[in-house]
Amino acid sequence: MKVIKFIITVFLICFCLTACTGKKNETEETEKIFRTWSSDGERPPKTRFIPKENSLPNGAKPWGGTVSHHLLTDALIDDWFTDLAEARTIKTFYILSPSHWGLSLYDFSLTKGSWQTKDGLVHSEKDKAENLSRLFDVPFDDKVFVYEHGVSTLIPYIKKYFPDAKVVAIAYYGEPPVNMNLATKLYETVTKVFSIKDKDSFLLISSDFSHKSDMEKTAEKDAKSRYFLTSLKPSAWTLGICDNRPAMYLLSKLFTEKTQCTIQRNTNAYKLSDETDPEDITSYFFTYFWEKED
Repeated sequence: MKVIKFIITVFLICFCLTACTGKKNETEETEKIFRTWSSDGERPPKTRFIPKENSLPNGAKPWGGTVSHHLLTDALIDDWFTDLAEARTIKTFYILSPSHWGLSLYDFSLTKGSWQTKDGLVHSEKDKAENLSRLFDVPFDDKVFVYEHGVSTLIPYIKKYFPDAKVVAIAYYGEPPVNMNLATKLYETVTKVFSIKDKDSFLLISSDFSHKSDMEKTAEKDAKSRYFLTSLKPSAWTLGICDNRPAMYLLSKLFTEKTQCTIQRNTNAYKLSDETDPEDITSYFFTYFWEKED
């Protein structure tokens, strides 16, 4: 009889421990919520107005584009999303972001977490994130996204213009020299889950271009980036001078004979604000990629 009581007692203890662990894990899952400038009540800085260089042609359906992750460009990010929302219905944003601050534990950082904005949460597309985790063969690396402004800066605009959309965020080292093994892995993996023919997905490339230069050097670098973006020559991808070089390689592999690039704006921090150090200028390209129909 004592043996039976002992077995029952052990069983109950194990059951309670399992239940408590399960509740703890469940709580941890629900706690993966990242803050944004919007949820923190931060106000974007006021800047000069920069007129559009080009607009999307009527009927163009962008499948991807480049957009800045500097909040200094708030008005330009907002206008970029405005035009995108007029052209497309999007359910899933694949956000390709540089991993800043050296926090990534693996070549590719992923999360199933959500982001808080003043208008509510933006959720990860968990099934797609889990699939990418398997394809990249990396575990989730949530702590990266607590601080990653390459993603969090853009989330409030997604919530504003695509309120029901979900995201799949991928962060990796983006600065030169380019790790070609990483860039190739990014291309081979992303193209298993995304196609330029997708009707409800969009490839959002979070990137700032020339860094830490004066106006003359910034213009020289931007001329090279513009050549890549307008020539659409795959071999010219190394001229995309930005903080997200692997995404430039990925783009070059996605281009077809029908691909078009609309540069909505190309500007820089010095043109936006007098507070910018004239020897430490960052530049920006706001673009859309789309396919020309026959």
